[in-house]
Amino acid sequence: MLASCDLLEVSDMDEYPVKVNPYTMAELTELNDHYHQLNGGRICSTLNEFGFTGYSRVLFPNDENPCLQREISRIEILDSDSLLDVAKQTLLENQEFTMVTDTSLLELEEVFPLYGCTICEGPETDNKIIEWKFRFSSQKFGNIPVENTEITVFVDALGVNRIWGNWYQEVKSYGLINIGYMQAQESVKGWQFDMNEITGEDYIFTVTETSMTEQPEFRFLPHLNRDTLELRKSWLVPIMYDKELIEGWHAYVDAYEGTLLRFETIGLQDNL
Repeated sequence: MLASCDLLEVSDMDEYPVKVNPYTMAELTELNDHYHQLNGGRICSTLNEFGFTGYSRVLFPNDENPCLQREISRIEILDSDSLLDVAKQTLLENQEFTMVTDTSLLELEEVFPLYGCTICEGPETDNKIIEWKFRFSSQKFGNIPVENTEITVFVDALGVNRIWGNWYQEVKSYGLINIGYMQAQESVKGWQFDMNEITGEDYIFTVTETSMTEQPEFRFLPHLNRDTLELRKSWLVPIMYDKELIEGWHAYVDAYEGTLLRFETIGLQDNL
């Protein structure tokens, strides 16, 4: 069986973009079983369709997260420092699925305590810290961030019980580009958004030069093209919106082919 990580090696630019194909369901089920056996059945989260620890519902039985049925440790844990080391080490031990090969590259972005009862019946029920959530920043290829690669690890007194998110094997040939940032902005100029579909406003917003005042930056983007995952070097083009309901959009433009890959809305208010 060919592991997904083996598909990420690039020898020349003719192979751009790097592509990762999904496993068949039979292959994925076998790989997922291996993943859980490797971790002694302690991790309830599943692999995604590409064999990574990134979030996906493809292996959820009856479309239900299996972690909802996990046995919860009821042991209070006050100190998160030692558990951070456990989280990092587990990511390294599972590098076949997490793609984390060097824990010194893991940058901690968030530490969050999760509460539950250690005495769950009777008149003296309590609410203690029984789990810690660690969120690690996005991966970088060189100094270029890889979008959507934050990794979240949950650790209780018995060890890691969930991993959501993954990195990718580094693409080496990313130095050259064909599309400059001004060309990327030009390709986005003139795009229109029906704000009625986004914010309920009776308004068509058109992207102009005045809405692209921030300079674009490079990003690697895991881009789903039909069923295939493609790692594309792109320009992130910020588009500012001049009203209060949203901040605007991020447009991703491929730096080799000039293809507009997608828009992402930023700052959308939760109550919309």
